[in-house]
Amino acid sequence: MKPELASAADLTKIRSLLRTCELPEIDLDLGHMGDFLVLRAGGSLVGCVGLERAGDAGLLRSLAVAHERRSAGLGDVLMRAIEARAVAAGVHRLFLLTTTAPNFFASRGYRPCSRVDAPDAIRALTEFTSICPASAACMSRSLDRSISRQEQFHRPSTST
Repeated sequence: MKPELASAADLTKIRSLLRTCELPEIDLDLGHMGDFLVLRAGGSLVGCVGLERAGDAGLLRSLAVAHERRSAGLGDVLMRAIEARAVAAGVHRLFLLTTTAPNFFASRGYRPCSRVDAPDAIRALTEFTSICPASAACMSRSLDRSISRQEQFHRPSTST
């Protein structure tokens, strides 16, 4: 299974997966799909992850894997792919907010940080300003340029 760039047709499916995984989706719109990756199995969307860019920083958001597909390494596949996409876009440091998975992210190199450590443009995103509670763990990771060579993405086929 290889990550694909999300299409406009994926928005409803991504929002549904995020709701099922109890992750915020209210702010997602078609404008976000250009920086979302998805995983499909048997025609179903089984995973997603997004990136919001702000200069040389980025917000990793909406990492979700369908419950029945967890513990198969799909979260890692999505993480590596979105990190590679971030590096290719000139992002040097990724931030994230999580209420449910700090251990998952810590085991993949993300470290706790204060929200004030995030650049102003990241703190201005809706994840920071209104969607994620103040109790959410803020974490960050510096990205290595070699990451961009590790993953390749492809455009989804036009048939659905």
